Amino acid sequence: MRDWGEASGRVVAVRGVAVGLVGAGPWAGMLHAPMLAGGPETTLAGVWARRPEAARALAEAHGSRAVGSLEELWDVCDAVAFAVPPDVQAEVATAAARAGKHLLLDKPVALTVAAAEGLAAAVGEAGVVSQMVLTNRYGPRGRAFLADAEGFEVVGARCASLSGALLDQSPFSTPWRRRHGALLDVGPHLFDLLEGAVGPIEELSGRGDPLRWVSLTCRHAGGQVSELSMSLTLPLAETVFECVLYGPSGSLGYRRPPDRASAAVELEAAGATLRREFAAAVTSGIPPALDVNRGLRLQRLIDAATRSLG
Repeated sequence: MRDWGEASGRVVAVRGVAVGLVGAGPWAGMLHAPMLAGGPETTLAGVWARRPEAARALAEAHGSRAVGSLEELWDVCDAVAFAVPPDVQAEVATAAARAGKHLLLDKPVALTVAAAEGLAAAVGEAGVVSQMVLTNRYGPRGRAFLADAEGFEVVGARCASLSGALLDQSPFSTPWRRRHGALLDVGPHLFDLLEGAVGPIEELSGRGDPLRWVSLTCRHAGGQVSELSMSLTLPLAETVFECVLYGPSGSLGYRRPPDRASAAVELEAAGATLRREFAAAVTSGIPPALDVNRGLRLQRLIDAATRSLG
């Protein structure tokens, strides 16, 4: 593991945390690989994927190398990041935790509550650090929104995530998303941001079809009521991701940049913050609030929402 220290008033990187990457698909190329290779806090120690040629291409593009097995990846890293389907993540991350590796986990943490519980238990037993990649929590827009929400009296909220991610031309039209739809994919983002701004969800009910459109109504611990809408099958010119709070003083909103250029800038900033905070958590041994147990909480909300659809 690599250490951080201060010298002459400057924070100096002695070494960076060596992080292995599992997965070489579009999301790994957009976020994980450039993030892990892009700053002094971490190094991209190696890449493993089920498609060796994809692992090789991604690794070489970011000054790293592909490895032939998960065991080889464990040998060259302190921590492991995941950009794979949720069922694969739950299985492989459990093995990584048992091998003593810290975990940078994507959302959703698993396909089922039982698998998420198993992973959380493995992390606890191994005593390793875990952190969730919930990008809205690390970008400057998301952080500003949640900071403002702390002093905002909320009566109700409306949030939406609407896109064409399941349409054929999208790189994210992957088998697990096409099978499970919006709740499992964008549900974690909406639930996490909403609870961060308003407070814990105590009850929820919904209508719709995760492969077309889902509408949910939630009651929060403080009595607030929120509404969520999500779809991955709309041919929109611009993706919609927004959360608006309403109260006696008016409204307070968060909107992810709709155009690709601004969204890329926000994602790069979020990745830089995530990289710094994950390295700090690994170095200190202190798990962040957005750890595997947060992922388990979101999994339970997804499960409750799915069952409410009937």
